Amino acid sequence: MKRHALLLTFAVIVSLLPMTAHCDFFTDVSHAYLPGEVKPLMIGEVESPIIEIEAQTPLPLGVAIILTEPFPSSLTLAQGNSLANMLAEKGWNVVISPFNLPVNVTSQQNLPAESTNTDISDSETTSMSAQNIHPRSNQLTQYLNFESATSALSLQLNALNNYLQDNSGYRMVIAQGMLATTYLSVVEQQPQLHPDTFVAISPFWPEESTNTLVIDNIAQSSFPILDLSLSGFNDWANSTTQKRKISAKNALKMHYRQIIIPSNLLAFSIKEFQKPPHIQIVANSTIGWTRHLGW
Repeated sequence: MKRHALLLTFAVIVSLLPMTAHCDFFTDVSHAYLPGEVKPLMIGEVESPIIEIEAQTPLPLGVAIILTEPFPSSLTLAQGNSLANMLAEKGWNVVISPFNLPVNVTSQQNLPAESTNTDISDSETTSMSAQNIHPRSNQLTQYLNFESATSALSLQLNALNNYLQDNSGYRMVIAQGMLATTYLSVVEQQPQLHPDTFVAISPFWPEESTNTLVIDNIAQSSFPILDLSLSGFNDWANSTTQKRKISAKNALKMHYRQIIIPSNLLAFSIKEFQKPPHIQIVANSTIGWTRHLGW
């Protein structure tokens, strides 16, 4: 009886982890800024924060949307904040939009309902786990689902699109890592969300077929793309770096540029006042790219 209670308690706690982590993250974002600096954005029935930084020139070029995440595999809020300030100096109104990749929890709550009410031997538990998780699988793929991430980001992008519909000028979107891959998939399915340009920083997804999809999505895109590749970022991103460039060239994609830049991994922090070196290079490369486009 005691074991049944422990299993049930564990299942309930684990099932709440994704929601708890999501709420804590957005609460931390709001608390990291002074009152009034964070504005609410309604995504469905959920209120999420966005941070707006106005251009420091009399005639703004347009709006730059920076998608951030709490993981080092993407732009953190600290890095996004540094990048936003540099872009604002060059005439961009910037919107920082934090995003959390949906997490699939593969644990006791995924077991059949009757398993929580009957004894489960250690051998039976091991057998059930072996069926769900392949021993050679990448650990991230056990918790991340590309379809769920695409759906969640689609809702957020549509909410941002509605929020910014009265803003004039160009529309630029910047994202890194798994979030950049997810973004490419969303806009491929929804042409109304196409930006005037997209800056992809080492796009990847820790699963072979989805990771390969990045190559085609970049080559077939109808909008200009700046492909920034952080050297030594990870094997998934590195495996498609040269292929992305070759595929875009073979597809006769006119407005495409790939730049290899050095990378340094930084720990997550909410705000950071010292500009990270590779973010300075990202900002300079982005400004150079927009000037190449004639903006």
